[in-house]
Amino acid sequence: MSDTARAIRRVYLSCEFLPSDPTVRGLISIGLTDDAGRDYYAVNNDMDFTAVLNVPRMVDDVWPALPRCAPDGYPYLLDRIHPDVKLIKEIRDEVGTYFACGPPETHLYAACGGQHICRLHSLWDNDWETMPPAVPRWFHELRSLVVQAGNPPLPEQPRGERHALTSARYYRTLHEHLLALAACPECGGDGFRPARGFHRMPPTDGRQVRCVDESPAPRRVPEDHGYRPDRERDRPIRFPTRQMHSVVCDVCAYLYDEDGDGILVFDNPEEAVRDVLRHRWMCLPDGRAICPSDDEEHQALYDELMPPEPEAEVDGQISPDEER
Repeated sequence: MSDTARAIRRVYLSCEFLPSDPTVRGLISIGLTDDAGRDYYAVNNDMDFTAVLNVPRMVDDVWPALPRCAPDGYPYLLDRIHPDVKLIKEIRDEVGTYFACGPPETHLYAACGGQHICRLHSLWDNDWETMPPAVPRWFHELRSLVVQAGNPPLPEQPRGERHALTSARYYRTLHEHLLALAACPECGGDGFRPARGFHRMPPTDGRQVRCVDESPAPRRVPEDHGYRPDRERDRPIRFPTRQMHSVVCDVCAYLYDEDGDGILVFDNPEEAVRDVLRHRWMCLPDGRAICPSDDEEHQALYDELMPPEPEAEVDGQISPDEER
């Protein structure tokens, strides 16, 4: 084991709780144990007893392992004077003291432990500013370590009485089992190298077990000559382009699209003029184009473009020039 691993205290957490109540009233019990065998177990005297006894699974699996007054005569009465039954304030203070004892760095472990660490933090109302600094803010998920180890066969959980502390002890046994599978002098720590890819153990046949890093090998640059980038390959691709033409009404800025499905473009201006003329557009000698709309703005331009009306002459009328 590396010096770094020796300086880390491993603590294993398990809680029993009401899934529907994330407050401290929903916490039933908490169990902690570490790699040195130091245990802590407490039953919450402030739990919501009515809600607990209304959940059949709690009655069948959780409640029988809690301290009770008379298991035969009064199976649903909690033994409030039992040393494991404590007020939430006592649990909060004792858990803080438990984490404060030992090396400065503590790693927390749990299996499917998202809810478990939330219940731990709920002792301080999930307020990290008031929570003692020794209490871990995050945890290692044992299930992910099992997957990284290749889903090997796991030790069975001991039969008999089960509660939060027995579960925490089993998590320690489970982690020690994974560490034994991943024993490698190059790893240390938790036995799993921080590799880029997944980490697995090869089959063993009595030889020393070593870790396998399945990450893709990094690209190596030849040492005999400097690295020269392939500038032709790295150069951005240029696609061929050509100029296209569209038609816009100079009065209303309407963009010509014959079918209303998008902008029509043409290879040259002459083709554009021929096409719009077939659809009653007007193309002026100065290059302006006018769509066939008949609103006031278009009509005003049409009027400007109309030639002046010729003066009518009556037979026998003398023109002004002749009068002079």
